[in-house]
Amino acid sequence: MPGDSCTEQKDMFSQRILLAMVVLAALISSTAMAEMTIQASIETGKGFSQTGSIYVASTPAGASAILDGGAGSLLTPGTFTGVEPGMHVVKISRQGFFPRYANVKVTAGSTENVIVTLDPVSNPGGLSISSDPRGASLYVDDRYMGKTDQVVGNLAPGAHTVRITEAGYLAWEKSVTVTGGTITPVSARLDPEISPPTGDILVASAPPGAAVFINGDYRGSTTPDDLLDINDLSPGQYTLVVRKPGYLDFQTTVSVEPGGVLQVMAPLAGSNEGIASAEITSNPAGADVFINSAYAGVTPLSVNDVSPGNYTVEVRLDGYSPFSTSGNVMAGQDIRIFAALQPLPTQTPTRSTGPGTFSLLVTVCLSGFLGIFVLKTRRKKD
Repeated sequence: MPGDSCTEQKDMFSQRILLAMVVLAALISSTAMAEMTIQASIETGKGFSQTGSIYVASTPAGASAILDGGAGSLLTPGTFTGVEPGMHVVKISRQGFFPRYANVKVTAGSTENVIVTLDPVSNPGGLSISSDPRGASLYVDDRYMGKTDQVVGNLAPGAHTVRITEAGYLAWEKSVTVTGGTITPVSARLDPEISPPTGDILVASAPPGAAVFINGDYRGSTTPDDLLDINDLSPGQYTLVVRKPGYLDFQTTVSVEPGGVLQVMAPLAGSNEGIASAEITSNPAGADVFINSAYAGVTPLSVNDVSPGNYTVEVRLDGYSPFSTSGNVMAGQDIRIFAALQPLPTQTPTRSTGPGTFSLLVTVCLSGFLGIFVLKTRRKKD
């Protein structure tokens, strides 16, 4: 009947509307759940990389690349992975070439590229740097070279930036010209800070040779001979992390006040008892280091993740006698090697009569004997 047909059509239409509403509700629900999942992932970091990478390449290839003073190392080309976000320093060096440094800002989930061309060493010179007060931190071209007073060798002829810092004093900085084949003296007098608006942090670690980070930014490495100076910090709170391969991270919160000098000692607990480390320094600094005949970098050099075994370390610098030492490395050792390089003796020309003088002397003698013989012969004839 017509009425029944209309009723059936209405029922079918209602069912279709109900089904469409159910499907729409399911879609809305799944979309909301997806948005919640994405938002939760963003908030918790799950499913997203919290670290970045640094790709390093050089011309020529096969150079030693060191991350943050020893936190990682590789031969170019290669990639540092698992790098925390923030500022980092990569040092690239190879025998016969001057080292290069790159400041890299890493962001989570990204890969930063460091591609450099190394300049060959040709007629290098050096700087003999002293300061008042003595024992201040010394940087040449933003590279930490140790404490004053000392000689820094293996520098390319031309302009170089010398920076000297010490807690409680104004930083001293100057551009100095290096001449090939000579050692140029540099003397710095540091002026005390008077009511400075900033503060300083001095950091040491046991063992030394650890990378130091302030709010995620690399600020240098601890040294075996003195404290690492981190100067001119604005007042406030900072997160300080001290990191060395084979050891657990040391982390603390520090508060910097105007004119304040805060000292932090970081005892590092070993996380891998089967690993050793080494600190290799030299005087002059800037010398090439070879470990078991393989090029390792330039002094001062931190070598981490050293497996137990026998090693030979050789330190070379043009114009100086090479330094070499050998020994057995055991697990958990922290080895310190200092190479006091001795200048090669200056060769002075020796005086010699030479073969020409001897021949002349023989000729004169023979001529004299021949003259006497001829004279006697003539007298007999007469």
